[in-house]
Amino acid sequence: MTAATRQQIGAIHAIAKALRLDDGVRRSIMHDETGKLSAALLTEPEAGRIIDRLKQLQAAVDPGSKPAAGAIRMDGPYAAKLRALWIAGFNLGVVHDRTDRALCAFIERQTGISHPRFLREPADAAKAVEGIKAWLAREAGVRWGRETSDPVELKRAIVFAQHERLRALGADIGPARIWHCGAAQLDQVANARGRQLRAALARQAKEAVR
Repeated sequence: MTAATRQQIGAIHAIAKALRLDDGVRRSIMHDETGKLSAALLTEPEAGRIIDRLKQLQAAVDPGSKPAAGAIRMDGPYAAKLRALWIAGFNLGVVHDRTDRALCAFIERQTGISHPRFLREPADAAKAVEGIKAWLAREAGVRWGRETSDPVELKRAIVFAQHERLRALGADIGPARIWHCGAAQLDQVANARGRQLRAALARQAKEAVR
């Protein structure tokens, strides 16, 4: 298991200092979450949990406070699918902030649950997953089809929608010949088309304000 990063350890101490927690209280919080008393002994996932816990305390004490530095650990049974859909939204030019923090905020708006690790009930997860899919269908014209459990079919639907959006913006990209592509190749195509699409949307926005 990977040890906590220096950035994570620094974030733990920074948030604790901002909350004016003494060493005893900070160690007690860490022990409650992980059974460990020293940040230097934490694994990366454990440090992520401590950072999340301290941020929750910080928000409760000072709702207007800015989040401290430190990456959000995206774990839980539905995290990978949610992140993949979120990145798809970014590559479709619909999601403007591709970060995990923005995804967590979306999940909380949809479900009232602050982090995908707490999504345990399929009904709660479906609210988040279907919420993103409905958003991408509405704003980017993604046609998901019937095989929604097949990741390759989902990726094809995203790339086809990218092509249609690019054509609508006047891009000359030719037909989307992707039926032979596997999941990894489709990801490469989606990332490349995402860069094109975001650039085209930026040009459109710039021209609109002239």
